[in-house]
Amino acid sequence: MTWPGMLVTGLLLACAYLLVHQRRLIRELGKLKRTTEELRTGNLNLRYRLPAPRKPIEELSGELNRLIDYFQRTTERMLVLEDERKRMIASLSHDLRTPLTSLLGYIEALRSDATLTEEERTEFLRIVADKGGSLLERLQSFFELARLEADDAPSELRRMNLVDIVQEVLLGFYPDFQKAGIEPSVRLPDAPLHVRADGGGLRRVLENLLSNALRYGRDGGEIGVAVREEGDFAWVDVWDRGRGIPPADLPRVFERFYTGEDSRNASLRGTGLGLAIARNLVEKQGGQIAASSRPGEKTVFSFSLQKD
Repeated sequence: MTWPGMLVTGLLLACAYLLVHQRRLIRELGKLKRTTEELRTGNLNLRYRLPAPRKPIEELSGELNRLIDYFQRTTERMLVLEDERKRMIASLSHDLRTPLTSLLGYIEALRSDATLTEEERTEFLRIVADKGGSLLERLQSFFELARLEADDAPSELRRMNLVDIVQEVLLGFYPDFQKAGIEPSVRLPDAPLHVRADGGGLRRVLENLLSNALRYGRDGGEIGVAVREEGDFAWVDVWDRGRGIPPADLPRVFERFYTGEDSRNASLRGTGLGLAIARNLVEKQGGQIAASSRPGEKTVFSFSLQKD
């Protein structure tokens, strides 16, 4: 074959090679387009599958798949948050409607019932004040938890004596223990035990756990607080011998608005936010919180803080 013939043959082969690879590239781009169209319809389980010999296209499909993975995780998280938001609004509405309806009923009776005696009016005013206080407590707890969950900044931790803080909070609850006819069982170390904590947050956790023990455990006639050391952490146990927590309720006691079976008893009903606030505050201080219960025997809420 002459040199011009060889040149023509080479050019033809090169053109044929380019044409084949162009068609393959068009097919691969067509697959990208069809997969993208399917993804756009909401089918996020699809992924780009291109067994392409070209590294740039292979890298492109890999990056697109990682982008879809991220988008899918974000979408799933948004759906969970939206479901939580709806449940939270429904729970809050129910939680506020009961005391508000009762409060308005007593106010209407005071306004329109001329047959009420002075003693009845005084009693109704007392009930209105109690209902108003209950309503305020629910609103304050809700906004406190919302603020804590919206604030991603860690707590400002300082060195403080855990024993002193526990004694201080217990002293503030002395009238409540007297009213319930309970002498708390207290086990504290003789020496100071220093931890890294936020003073206000630590006091709030203790107050919430003690309030919870008094609300649900006073019928057992015994409530206790103990401080102990375990490795690099100090633990605080708040316990009671009340009716306890059923096994089905135990995993959910720290959820927002969850009040368990006792929520059916109006005299025991709380806001369902105290334990959620306690968990949030403990975790912001780098600790852990847990609950255990043997119904009718002993229920313990424990939280830890890093020793200093």
